[in-house]
Amino acid sequence: MADLRNPTSHALLQQCAVWLAAIDAISTADRPDENSVYWGEVPGLGALRKSLGQLLLRSSRAEPSLAADYLRRVANSERIRDDAFHDIIACSPVLAQSLPQSVVELSLAFLLGELPDEQVAREKQELHDTAEWRKAVLEKPDAERTRKEKMALSGRFYLRTVGDFSYHDWERLSIHDDHRNFWPPSPLREPFHSLFQSSPDHALRLLRELCNHAMTAWRQLHHHSHDHGGTPIPLELTFPWGTQIFWGTDREYLWFRSTWAPKAIGCAFMALEEWCFTELEQSQTVDELIQHIVEGNECIAILGMASMLALHTEWVSETTLPLFTSQRLLAADHNRMAQDLSSSTNLIGFTSSTDKPHVDAIRTANARTVRKTQLSWMVPRFVFATEPFRDRAREAILNFKNDLPFQYEEHRAIPEAQEHLTKQALEYAELADPENYQAYRTKEGSDQIAIVHVSPSAAQPENVARAEEANKYLRQTGLWTWASKSFEEKTLNDTYTIEDAIVLSKEADASDLFEHSNSENEEEQLGMRRGAVAATAAIALNFREGRTHEDLEWARGVLERAIRLPEKFDSMWSPGSVVPWHQGIYVARGLAADLREGTAARRTTNDLLGLIAHPLEIVALTALEETCKLWPNDSKLTWAALILAFSLCHVPSRPRDQLRRHGEALHTSNEAQAAVNAALAFYEHGSEWTPLPLPPPAWVKVEPGKGRRGYLRYEDYDLDDATDAAEVWGEPDVFWRSKQAAEVLQRIPFDEVLNSSAKSALLDFLASVLDWTNQKNAPPWVKPGRRDRSATQIFEWTHTLGSRLGHVAGLMPLADFQARFLDPILDLEGDNCWSLLSPFTSTYVCAYVYDAPVVPVDTVAILDLCLTRLLQDRTFKRDTYRSGEFSGFDQPELVRTLMFVSVDCADLAARYVNGDWSEISRILPLIDRFIRAGGWTASVMDPFLTLCERARANYPAGAFAEQVLAIIGDGPDSLKGWHGTFIPARIAELVQHFAHRDAPMTLTLAQKFLRILDMLVDMGDRRSAALQLGEAFREIRATN
Repeated sequence: MADLRNPTSHALLQQCAVWLAAIDAISTADRPDENSVYWGEVPGLGALRKSLGQLLLRSSRAEPSLAADYLRRVANSERIRDDAFHDIIACSPVLAQSLPQSVVELSLAFLLGELPDEQVAREKQELHDTAEWRKAVLEKPDAERTRKEKMALSGRFYLRTVGDFSYHDWERLSIHDDHRNFWPPSPLREPFHSLFQSSPDHALRLLRELCNHAMTAWRQLHHHSHDHGGTPIPLELTFPWGTQIFWGTDREYLWFRSTWAPKAIGCAFMALEEWCFTELEQSQTVDELIQHIVEGNECIAILGMASMLALHTEWVSETTLPLFTSQRLLAADHNRMAQDLSSSTNLIGFTSSTDKPHVDAIRTANARTVRKTQLSWMVPRFVFATEPFRDRAREAILNFKNDLPFQYEEHRAIPEAQEHLTKQALEYAELADPENYQAYRTKEGSDQIAIVHVSPSAAQPENVARAEEANKYLRQTGLWTWASKSFEEKTLNDTYTIEDAIVLSKEADASDLFEHSNSENEEEQLGMRRGAVAATAAIALNFREGRTHEDLEWARGVLERAIRLPEKFDSMWSPGSVVPWHQGIYVARGLAADLREGTAARRTTNDLLGLIAHPLEIVALTALEETCKLWPNDSKLTWAALILAFSLCHVPSRPRDQLRRHGEALHTSNEAQAAVNAALAFYEHGSEWTPLPLPPPAWVKVEPGKGRRGYLRYEDYDLDDATDAAEVWGEPDVFWRSKQAAEVLQRIPFDEVLNSSAKSALLDFLASVLDWTNQKNAPPWVKPGRRDRSATQIFEWTHTLGSRLGHVAGLMPLADFQARFLDPILDLEGDNCWSLLSPFTSTYVCAYVYDAPVVPVDTVAILDLCLTRLLQDRTFKRDTYRSGEFSGFDQPELVRTLMFVSVDCADLAARYVNGDWSEISRILPLIDRFIRAGGWTASVMDPFLTLCERARANYPAGAFAEQVLAIIGDGPDSLKGWHGTFIPARIAELVQHFAHRDAPMTLTLAQKFLRILDMLVDMGDRRSAALQLGEAFREIRATN
């Protein structure tokens, strides 16, 4: 009936719109008024508001004006909440048909962020206003100053930086970074998917404005950013409809493949591609389609989409001619094809079974044959086309060398750039010369003629050598891949035998292989070559059975040369760069193998510890991981490695005139060597288990009048948030790399250490870092309930610490673990508690409930403590604001973990998630307590029903009946968030299953199920009404 307009529905919807407008007015009111007081007494106001909005949106085909007013109000609001946008966009299939323009306006209001020029202007104005305010306050006599003014003056005057842009700004480009709606990118993301299906003109407008806004931000960032300086040169192309200018480089060209694009734009381009192919199938002409999508769009990525359409159809026309006669586009599309052939990264991030439609859609798109072609392959079609295309194409391509496609003005003065583009232009010019083509019959006696391009330059000695180098590179890549997979799978891959791999490696080896080249291109090729040779050497040492003495000595010699190669720093280098073929990784694996086998040279321990201090994180962490595996062989070496790794997490500050630059290591060589020497001193001379290095103090008090380089935290709070406004607190001068520390913590061999004499030292460390984490996330100088933003700054560390403590909990008696570790977590407030408790519980349940052959005796007791803390949250108090609504990521995940549905399937588990729920009685007391306390909210009832559905073969029917009756016995008004869900239907389906499974039912159980069905019928569930009349319940009365 939603699409049928009638007076009754109109009146009801009009009343809903009035109510919704009144509720929305609360957030815009300057102070509490009669309206806010009235609505404040309505229980579950948030759920009511959401339901009213959904009702208007779903009825928009019949009553578009009411939904349009609501969408306009949301779009014009000062700030659009992520969850509000998510709820509205979920109705895109309907709205794209009824109110597409409103959807576009709302999406633009939500997604378009402040441009860099606007940010700089705002920050300058704010700085000016703050200075003027401070000046005015200082001119006041002290007696006339307010308390707030005095407190503000008591702190240090904090000079803000104007236009402080980071790489995050380059990633987002002033487009709202919305992970919830647009990550991972998919052609099925809304609103793009529905808009392209129902209103493509509006979809194209949305994409066009997003792209143009992002490219405006891109151009402005070049002006404001020192790291990405330069003057971009636009690409100008003339089409039949006029001349257009496009901005962006080869990197931005890849946006149409959702590579490196802002998330929303990536989704939009993927949806555009699906629509374009649908249009082609419906006989839309290529020229009209390309004009439709390109006109008005200033982003070079839209030319990638146009090029794909031209390639797919092999279309020669006035419209496609500019695409195939642009050197810049030919080169960009060559790079695109290389990316498509070697990568499937657009599937990263899809982990849930519900992601299957997205995965299928992306795989279908990836499999299109056009992915394996490139623009330059279409040039011959123009060369042999009829007039006027033939001559115009030849003239344009032959002119490439006279108008080189520099992407930045500054590149014009770089000889290497000129040489590269000139050489490229000459190679393309060969494609335009008909003399370079040969014709031959495809088969003897056949009338089919094939025309093949034969490049004159291909036979030149330097190009022959280059082709041979390319073949060598492919062989070396295969060799490295074989070694990498063998280490990953802990067994030799059958692609090569070790003997064959050594032969290939010796061919690739050279005396100067581990010496730096002055050529940037050659250095890139040498990287893979070095990795292949070093990886093979490491394989020989790790899988040494049957290896000759000569093979092992060759391997050691390779690694000895490889470790002496210093890291090369440049503007593109970063400590976090992922270089999986880096030779240092395999040096670490080889050295560890010799230590494990007892065949190591004297300097091996020094070299392995030195690799832990490597400036590249992937090398350092591999070396640490290999050293941690050596605990059974040399526990002291492992402890020394942990001392070194945690000490390198401390990054001392530098004077302002010596600040670190991009592409520079975090530690100087002297700092790194000093840390290595300290670790070696412990290893060689230490007698006790030296304490592991702790983080610097969470906070330090700033003395008035003493300048500090640390950041004052009052910028994150109102002055009233502090327990003592006269005190000023700041960060310590030493920066602690919490993300790197999390990686180190993850690699500690807890099982072995806690079974050794180092147990006490490790537990002391864990207790200390837990205390530090709690202070960092909940500063002691802030009033309770005010969470500091640093809780997100150390997110990785907090989650890893919680997870590792969950592992430790199963290795200790609860009596020893609780007071020292669990209680400090349970005593935390809100998100600070959930950010530790959720990963703690998740790891504990996976390790000791799902996977353990024997469940520890303290398991239920530990999980009961966690459940108790969760149930104490105000979310479970029905009369509180937003009751029954879980916030953030951690709390909802904790709910699923404690309901034992956080893992969908794990076939190798010992119980539950492997499909075997025969031991359900073990966890049933926890489930019973949880569902009785929180089943009234859909956020708890939904995972409970998922549990019952998975355990339907073993879940006791009587317990299920009693639990459901306890929840719904007070009537539907007491249930939060159930309206509009499938919860009643799912309950009815389970009732039907249990009735059939346990047939014949006892009278008591049958009566309980009948009462449940009666209540579900009152909620409007039709299936329950049908079940009441079924054979199982036909003769049953609700009471005796």
